[in-house]
Amino acid sequence: MVSNIALLDKLKSSGLIVPLDFHLALFFSRRANLTDPLAQARFAFLVVWLSVEVRAGHVCINLDDITKVNLEYRFGFERINNLYADLGNPKLTDWLSTCHLVGQNMVSDGEMLSPFVLNKHRFYFQRMWQYEKQVANYFNHTICLNKPTSLAIKELDILFPANYASAEIDWQKVATASAITQQVAIISGGPGTGKTTTISKILATLVAVHRQQFQSDLRIVAAAPTGKAAARLTESLSAAVATLPIDDSIKERIPIEAVTLHRLLGARIDSNKFLYYKDNPLSVDILLIDEASMVDLPMMSSIIAALPKHARLILLGDKEQLSSVEAGAVFGDLCELLAHGYSHQHTLIIKQLTGYQLDATNNHPSIADSICLLQKSYRFASQSGIGILANLIKIGDSQEVIRLLTHHQYRDIYFYNMTTSEQYEQAIENCVSHYQSYLHTITPSLLDVEIILSSFAKFRLLCALRDGPFGVQGLNKLIENLLLEKGSISRRKQEAWYIGRPVMILKNSFSLGLFNGDIGITLPAADDSNKLKVYFLLPNGEIKAVSPFRLPEHETAYAMTIHKSQGSEFEHVAVILPNQYSPLLTRSLLYTAVTRAKQTISLYSSKTILEKTISSKINRQSGLADLLV
Repeated sequence: MVSNIALLDKLKSSGLIVPLDFHLALFFSRRANLTDPLAQARFAFLVVWLSVEVRAGHVCINLDDITKVNLEYRFGFERINNLYADLGNPKLTDWLSTCHLVGQNMVSDGEMLSPFVLNKHRFYFQRMWQYEKQVANYFNHTICLNKPTSLAIKELDILFPANYASAEIDWQKVATASAITQQVAIISGGPGTGKTTTISKILATLVAVHRQQFQSDLRIVAAAPTGKAAARLTESLSAAVATLPIDDSIKERIPIEAVTLHRLLGARIDSNKFLYYKDNPLSVDILLIDEASMVDLPMMSSIIAALPKHARLILLGDKEQLSSVEAGAVFGDLCELLAHGYSHQHTLIIKQLTGYQLDATNNHPSIADSICLLQKSYRFASQSGIGILANLIKIGDSQEVIRLLTHHQYRDIYFYNMTTSEQYEQAIENCVSHYQSYLHTITPSLLDVEIILSSFAKFRLLCALRDGPFGVQGLNKLIENLLLEKGSISRRKQEAWYIGRPVMILKNSFSLGLFNGDIGITLPAADDSNKLKVYFLLPNGEIKAVSPFRLPEHETAYAMTIHKSQGSEFEHVAVILPNQYSPLLTRSLLYTAVTRAKQTISLYSSKTILEKTISSKINRQSGLADLLV
């Protein structure tokens, strides 16, 4: 048996927790109503583990899952045995008893204010519990705003002309019909399923019907979690709206310039509070959020609080992609309710608007009627290797993935079984050869910035980690050194900047119009070839040149993390996985990487790591699904 301080000291010295975890657990364990040293140590562990898991993206911890077997992968066999011995080999009943012993002023059931909440064996920080309750309450009380009208049917028929040659359901039309009748629309779809096209048609229908009924305009705002995602939404929505078979008067009233969520809510530099909240709501009738899988629980709570009661909310994303970096997986939790099916009332509405007869169920949460999955990919043909590979990863069939990769049936996927240092070096060489292509387009005497930027955007190396030889920092350094050796780039020692250097912005700069994830290329300045400028292609097609010394936080960008690649697409994507398994390697991570490729995917990994990655599914601990009724 060990004291709470000794236990925390062991965890800190082993590197399993950070100082914040240590001091937080020590603070609360000392103030808990406990006299037994064993109970104090157990409560300290609960607090410290909750802190660790919330930082890893979980909303809470489930006491059922705190077992020696479940924790072994994080602590190691010997360490977890020692830890459990120190804690008296606790079982679920011991964890529950510990929470009961500390008293309701420390751990309550959520009905009273306390630092921690225990609900259905889930252990929360109070603030996370409140966020989850607020989000669940909002989605549980969404309503059907509009019944089918002849106006709506007419607009849908214009946007979705009848195709009598096809008997299959047009899920884009179903999603549009559902969205124009519901206060909340949740639309999920993989790459190439037409999410932006669907959104443009939803907004066009709502604008047209509202104008005919009320002779007024709707206040519509489009937003995304990051600057890069907002820029991409601006670009894709503009292109989609331009192709719609509707009057220009309707097109002009559909917003095509998206903002970040932080900008939408009025983030303050010196505060964690927003300008817009419950008592100062947004002036908006429809709020569209793209890349919704990246929206964490606290942000979703803030969005909901700032929405006027009458406003519509449209969430767009891919439920199979990576969840938010911060705590929660709201979009994924909501999309899980697809399994419950639609109500009889909703299927009648869909039939009236589209003519399609969908299956109905008797028992389902009300929010299930708001969810639609776009099921047909227009980017990948049925015989596309990338499409087949993505689907196999999505369902977790690692054996079929290996079979597909090793049989060389498709010309758009390449697998390199990387198990030796020589194979690793060859992988880097392959990537370098691709980057030499864009460097060859740089001719200082006659610079065509657009061609250079376009050439660089054709190929991208993605990785899972930030540090080490398989991470962003190590790979960027290796590639840069190889390009130097080959004479493809030239720079003086100790100097970071050189002609051809690609950089990624890591921090938004509203004054410069540059956002987290934007990528630029360093070239001679147009007005003075002795100076360097970094050139960025903006979503509106404009090219912006910025002095390297004015850039916000940035890094070299030959390689980028898969997380950073979300919302981007490249003709050819290379993915390098590390030679040792990490909990960061998950099915969602690999799916996200593969689906960034439009034409070709090159995958460098050992079969063992690949199989383990595909078998590892992210299960964010959350009680949201249970609260949706």
